[in-house]
Amino acid sequence: MMLYSNPVQGDPDNYISLLSAAQIETLRHVYEHKNSKQIARIMNVSPHTVDERVRRVLKKLNVSNRIEAARILAVNGVFDHVTPYQPLTYQLIDLGDDAPPADAERGRSAFRRLFDIGSPFPTASQPANRHGLMERIIWPILIAFATILAFSALYSILVGLGRVLT
Repeated sequence: MMLYSNPVQGDPDNYISLLSAAQIETLRHVYEHKNSKQIARIMNVSPHTVDERVRRVLKKLNVSNRIEAARILAVNGVFDHVTPYQPLTYQLIDLGDDAPPADAERGRSAFRRLFDIGSPFPTASQPANRHGLMERIIWPILIAFATILAFSALYSILVGLGRVLT
């Protein structure tokens, strides 16, 4: 455990200038008694990124633990002076007012909703992989099945061509 001598003191603006918006937001969640995994989910980063942000803050503020760092910022009102950190996300391009009718969602059958497993690739509406266990099992099976079908079709074509040419 690292022990530091004197924590940073003075004007809250000094704390803001020392720390990035992401570091301040991370400490705000620490102050709300969230652990690294919870903070990572909220901020859409890995727990290792959260821990690295905290380590850098400890060095900058010259304190020995994350609670002390968060308390310093809270007591000095830093959380009140900054807007919450917003990570970069994909943004949709507005192509006009061609929104589907509200009844379109109601018209989906229960069968289709049951098998709506989403895309395995990042999209504008789903930039992160939030698939559950079933989707993570189903997608590789579907991809393997499609690959087998494609190679079977290719093999059939080649066999047919071989018979025609001989």
